[in-house]
Amino acid sequence: MDRNDTMSGLTERDAESWRTVVADRAYLPPPPSLHWGWVFLLSVLTLGIFAIVWPFIQASWVRKIDPLSSASLMLWLSLGGIIISFFLIPAWTPVGDAAPLTSTERLGKLLQLASGMLFYGAYFAMSASIRRHMIIYRLPVRIGGITLFFFNTLYLQGQLTWLACWQQTGRMQPRAGKAVFWVLLGIPLIGIFGAIALPLYQTYVLRAHVASALMQAEPLKEQVLDAIDRNRVWPKSNTQAGLKEAGAYASGDLTGFAVLAIDEGTALVTVFGEGAPEALRGKKLALVAEGRDGAIVWTCQSPDIVPYYLPEQCQ
Repeated sequence: MDRNDTMSGLTERDAESWRTVVADRAYLPPPPSLHWGWVFLLSVLTLGIFAIVWPFIQASWVRKIDPLSSASLMLWLSLGGIIISFFLIPAWTPVGDAAPLTSTERLGKLLQLASGMLFYGAYFAMSASIRRHMIIYRLPVRIGGITLFFFNTLYLQGQLTWLACWQQTGRMQPRAGKAVFWVLLGIPLIGIFGAIALPLYQTYVLRAHVASALMQAEPLKEQVLDAIDRNRVWPKSNTQAGLKEAGAYASGDLTGFAVLAIDEGTALVTVFGEGAPEALRGKKLALVAEGRDGAIVWTCQSPDIVPYYLPEQCQ
């Protein structure tokens, strides 16, 4: 019988009494009240087995309040698809094996995709059933879709634990939170970001210091070339190159520039000092001038700086 038809045959007092019965929280099937933290811990301790079982417990309770819920069926289909895909896709593929996927492997990938969609579909279906059913009890349930997507089992369990507390005590505060899940997600994300970004930043800093040293050597290279042009010999010292003593060219990073003789050429050498990053301190960087095909060609070299930190032309 339709609810409106039922209400039309009742007096106002009977209708109010009927609504009170419907809204009585004692009529709600007891939700699974295990704290989400225990769900997480038990999932870890059982190597994920508990995480497979618990969604079915949640779906079973949702089926009690919404007999039309198909969440349990979707979870079973999702689990079945994952199990079958394990038999279709090789568990181990040799590194560098770029062979195209076989039809069986493609089927396994499609099953995995479909299983994932069914799993998420089950949770969003459970969320919709809970929100719809709890209107009867005049209890607005707020389940964030984004948080549900990322934390599905744990987040929904937080909502169910809150419902169990409400049923036992009638208290709606504090509400089931979702900020804690984002904080817990943020910790590993920060760790991952730091593990990736910190080495990249350190590499950037080291390369910047090496590039700065090369830039500081540019005017000195011109003076060395002028000395070679004037004297028609390779200079063997700062004096012969028309430069001041090495320490006169010191900077925050560098101890100075010294001209040294090499076979068939000249080297302009600097050493990174205390102001440089630790990975560069005491390391040498040389700009070498050599004659090739009637022209003077400069190259940069280093006997002790990791090539990864040198510009491409120095590697």
